[in-house]
Amino acid sequence: MKKLLQIIILTLITACGSTKNTTDLIADEKFELCSEIKYNRLVTEVGPIEGKLIYKQNIHSLLENSLIQEKYLTEISKKGYTKLLKKASRKEIEPEFFEKFKSDLGFDPYLLFFNNSHLSCYEYLFEQLNVLTENSWQYKSGLVTNNKSKINGDFKTEIEYLIYLVNKIPKSKFELIIYRKLFLDYIYTELK
Repeated sequence: MKKLLQIIILTLITACGSTKNTTDLIADEKFELCSEIKYNRLVTEVGPIEGKLIYKQNIHSLLENSLIQEKYLTEISKKGYTKLLKKASRKEIEPEFFEKFKSDLGFDPYLLFFNNSHLSCYEYLFEQLNVLTENSWQYKSGLVTNNKSKINGDFKTEIEYLIYLVNKIPKSKFELIIYRKLFLDYIYTELK
């Protein structure tokens, strides 16, 4: 009887853990889809006419690669992005970097780095789909706007807030470019 009770308790604990993981995976999937739809609309309706479509669709990865090649970004990690944002706050990313990036692409990608465009997807997941809750890391970190105003008041600069976000995003999520686009958008739009 004692063994049966232990098995039931273990099964319940495992089931609760897997439900959280399932909800987390659904949130990732829905966030990625929302972001891709918004970005595709940006590329086809607003973005620059010139330039290869493959470059436009992968503009964030291309910027990240350029930042690595020019040694502004030392590694694709939370630590690397924290250092990158600190360099940005000290104005250590040369304007020539952005000119070279544009030149290498053959067009100006400014319109493709729509600052904060992905944040509305967090709102959508929280308010309309109810995939995110107040206990989710996205809500607690302030990515959901109605909580951002409470958190953002604690920071003097946008860079401080972005570094805070880097540290709040789980490491496994940060490995996905979809969660790094917010920082790349800021780097390009604010420093160009």
